[in-house]
Formats: sequence, structure tokens, C-alpha cells
Amino acid sequence: QRLKKDIVMDVSPIRVVIVDDHRVIVESLSALLELMPDFSVVGTAIAADEGAEVVLRTRPDVALFDLDFPGRDSFDIVPQLMKRAPSTRMAFLTAHLSDVFVSQAVRMDARGYILKDESSAELCAAIKRLHAGEYVFSDAVRDRLTWDAASGRYTVRADNMLCGLSVQQLSILRHLARGESVKEIAGILGRSEKSIDSHKYRIMHRLGIHDRVELCRYAIREGLTVV
Repeated sequence: QRLKKDIVMDVSPIRVVIVDDHRVIVESLSALLELMPDFSVVGTAIAADEGAEVVLRTRPDVALFDLDFPGRDSFDIVPQLMKRAPSTRMAFLTAHLSDVFVSQAVRMDARGYILKDESSAELCAAIKRLHAGEYVFSDAVRDRLTWDAASGRYTVRADNMLCGLSVQQLSILRHLARGESVKEIAGILGRSEKSIDSHKYRIMHRLGIHDRVELCRYAIREGLTVV
């Protein structure tokens, strides 16, 4: 009888952080999880930078990030955050289904890409699977993926030139598509203007695009601006 009691006492709720720029999503999801003994929401944020601070302060088991935020977004924040908080399972919770975004997520080795149209039961199950160490993808996302046994990672099946960009290059391209200047992007990302400008020209060369206006139109047409 004492053994059974000890086992029960050792079971702790899964500690979760939620980062989304829509406050109603944060509040609703927090309220949902807090109703269940399996979960404890230890922090929330409505900006990516703030979310990073919350994760580093609370060290949750699972952190759920939306994709897009004003200023620095998840693709700017999460790769570095994964190195600084390696025990936290980082996953994206988003309404946006895009081969490019999915490709970037799996290339940075995010643990999941979950769509917001999942039911509450499916989302709770997904968080438990993340905590257990699994990769978790919504069915519509998994349909776009294939497992690469050689690298031990998932890859996107689609042949899209944007999928060939690095995570950093895609982030810079998204900022350019929002109309931000090289100087503004350098300030947001904490990089030199020379570095951002160099990346911009490498992106243009890779995509076969010859001016910034055409580059921005291409990025918008490909759905890289989702605000």
C-alpha cells in the first residue's frame, strides 16, 4: 500500500508554457489545461521575446509557440532557445499550414507542428506525447513529411525553392516581405547591416530574383507574411 502511495506522489503535472500573440488563445488554452490535473501552465507570453524569457525562467517540460509575431518571431527565437533550454520540448501551435514553415520547423528539429483546428482532446494528447519524447504532427502536416533514416529526421516532400533556405535566411526574407529595411532587420535580429545585406543578396541569387521589390512580391505570393 505504501508503494502505491509513493508512486502516485511521484507523478507530477506536465509543466507548459504558451506563447501566442492572440491573448484570447493564451487565456483559453491556459484555462483548458488548468482544469486538468495532468497539466500545469507555468507561464504565458504574447510576444516571442517575452516567451523566450518565460521559458528560460520556468524551464517547462513543453513550450508551445505560435509562428508569427510582430518584431522578432518564432523562427528568430526558437532555434537559439532550443540550445539554451534543451530539456524543454519546443513545438509550434499554429493556424498556418505551409510546406515552407513545416520544412523550417523540422530542419531546426522542433518537436512538433500542431494545427489550431485540433480538438482539445487531441491537443492534450499531443502535449503528453511531446512530454514523452515523441515528435508530434497534426495529420495534415504529417502527410507532407517523410522520414529520412540516413539523417534521422523528417523532411518535407514538396520541391519548393524556399525550403532550401536556411532558417536564418527564411527569417530575413519574411522581415523583408513585411517591408522592413535592412537597418530595421539588423536592429530586430541583433546583426550588422552588412550581414543582413549579404544574406539578402544570397537569397536573391538562390531564388533567381534580381531586385528587392520582386523579392518581396515573391515572398508575399508564397505566403510568408501571415500576420
